[in-house]
Amino acid sequence: GATKVLPIGQALLLSCCPVVEKEGSAASGDEDMLRYLLGDETGRIHLLVVGRKGGLVTNLHFETLGTASVSSALVYLGSGMVFVGSQFANSQLVQILDNPVPVSAVSNSESEESKDGVNPLEETTYLQTLEEYTNLGPIVDFDLRPTGDESKDDSAGTNYRQSVVVTCSGVAKDGTVRLVRNGVGMKEQAEVEMEGIKGMWSLRRGFDEQDDTFLVQSFVRETRILGVQSSKDLEMDGSTDMDDDEEEEEGGALAEVTIGGFNSSKSTLFAGNVSVGGADLLVQVVDDSVRIVDSTT
Repeated sequence: GATKVLPIGQALLLSCCPVVEKEGSAASGDEDMLRYLLGDETGRIHLLVVGRKGGLVTNLHFETLGTASVSSALVYLGSGMVFVGSQFANSQLVQILDNPVPVSAVSNSESEESKDGVNPLEETTYLQTLEEYTNLGPIVDFDLRPTGDESKDDSAGTNYRQSVVVTCSGVAKDGTVRLVRNGVGMKEQAEVEMEGIKGMWSLRRGFDEQDDTFLVQSFVRETRILGVQSSKDLEMDGSTDMDDDEEEEEGGALAEVTIGGFNSSKSTLFAGNVSVGGADLLVQVVDDSVRIVDSTT
């Protein structure tokens, strides 16, 4: 009936894996010890050792090994090597060292920070990063910025300026600003100046259609909708001139339209296509109601 409580820092544990050495190794003979690696939301990797005797737990030992990327999954590969899989930063292959070493000895990018108030245990680590695997996600925001280099489009015979994608990647301590240039083949075809947009959703006229027809734009106090209209539709509506809210597209135009049943006087929280019993429906969610509209009428 004895209970032992281990103090663990105030951090949510995100991942766990057992430490199992290959048969015949030094650790495999210790049958009364169970070892687990735990990863928390701050990126720290902990070792939990469970001592057993006669099938009963007799003691617990908890030790922080060091800091890596915030882990979504941990896989122990044997011989002290651990794969740290992360959805929030670069995944890593790390080595668990037998003895602690200064953090500066295994980090290539040590920052100059004040030592005041720093936990002395965080100045050493049992982890050494052997390899990193680049992960741009999660991308919180990004922007396409032109560079000073120009390239020539031989097919069109025109020059265009190359662009670089600037991304805000990662979460919390692993947040970074990254520049992506190789493999980015983007050309700006059109630009529409619209300020204050809080959200956007594309809608199809039919649930099974491949091409989008409407672009729902949510503002603070209203909702606007842009729709792709053919030249014949514009002539029937008497719309011959394009205003600032319209942008010409190949085979048609992008113009401001209305969808019957949608509330345009409130900000939209969500819009999408659904299919119920073979009926093609459009859904709009606002702060006080959910509107379902038949897309065919």
